Amino acid sequence: MLFFLKKYTKFFLWGIFSPILIYVFTQKKTKIIVWRVDRFGHLALNTHLFLIRQKLSLNKEGADRYMFLAPRKNISNAFLFNMFVEYIRSNKFDSVLTSNFLYYLAQVFKTDLEKTKILYQMEYKSREKEFSLGVKTVDFGMNHKEKAESILLKMNIHPNDKVVSVYARDSSFLTSVNGEEDWGYHDYRDSDIGNYLKAIKHLIKLGYKVVRIGSQYSKSLNYESENYIEYNLSGFKSDFMDVYLASRSEFIVGSRSGATDVSLIFGTPLLVVNSTTFMESPLGKKDLFIQKKIQKKNEVLNFKDIIDKEEYYLFSGLELKNKFNMEYIENTENEILHAVIEMNNKLNGEEYDTDQKKLLNRYFNEFCNRNKWSNRNAPISIGWLQENYSSYL
Repeated sequence: MLFFLKKYTKFFLWGIFSPILIYVFTQKKTKIIVWRVDRFGHLALNTHLFLIRQKLSLNKEGADRYMFLAPRKNISNAFLFNMFVEYIRSNKFDSVLTSNFLYYLAQVFKTDLEKTKILYQMEYKSREKEFSLGVKTVDFGMNHKEKAESILLKMNIHPNDKVVSVYARDSSFLTSVNGEEDWGYHDYRDSDIGNYLKAIKHLIKLGYKVVRIGSQYSKSLNYESENYIEYNLSGFKSDFMDVYLASRSEFIVGSRSGATDVSLIFGTPLLVVNSTTFMESPLGKKDLFIQKKIQKKNEVLNFKDIIDKEEYYLFSGLELKNKFNMEYIENTENEILHAVIEMNNKLNGEEYDTDQKKLLNRYFNEFCNRNKWSNRNAPISIGWLQENYSSYL
């Protein structure tokens, strides 16, 4: 009886929903975007990439306009969401509709919508080159900047201070979202904030104010300095400041996640440490990265021996371990420190010498061209590449 009710309830709802969608599509030549807003990284990257393509007239979907369908709740960052809404609505060809009920129906009938070609699937892939073009979409107004700087002043960060944000991903955020779900397949992306300490001290010595971003549920570094601020564990944390700090930083150091992905919107350089999975890389024009190594039975594997094998292109650490007995190894304190030194030097104008340029060209031509997923627009750390030469070439 319950199955009968569920089945015919779905038919009834589709009977109401489909004529509306078909009318919208045929009369207005509109495609619907079921806007994913529940995760910070998806909200930031998916939307930003779509808006870049709209700005450059790269969306070739046969639609005159797009309607963004979003829920009113479970929005990962309300401030960024509202920035995007304002930007989208300023474009007379696109619109935003927020409705929990319609959003729910769109999720229920996702397969049916895809068949009608009314739905536009907004997502990003790391091989997309548009991110590195530096195209601007949303930005802060003067009022927002003044408000943010007044908050930073209370954090002992003055207008002329140079800021570097650091981020160590852990499982605390996802556990806080839903403690009943097993998020273990994401654990391979985690890292220990303690391994950032040498780099933090070095940045402070160079004159930076170092701000820790990320989850308010993370453990403290337990390091005291007037130039190190655990913003994520402070009363200053908010959706607004999460976004503003990404734009205010000279660069960001951390693993790939929503907290760092937002850097792309503002062109803030990102140094990715503990980069996973092995076939991905950062997306920004000025980004740099080092990777977690992979071991099997306590033996470190060479990336050149697995880059051709698509069966290893997995986005679940548990699956990689269970299927192939392979695990990621976290970057050490010294590896992170050396990458930070290189990133700072690079942003201050230091150029690679002839031998280093040749090595990078070999890396791109002999290793990256074998990658079946990503073009790796961002260069790998040259110091990391020299140290781990035999793993790639």
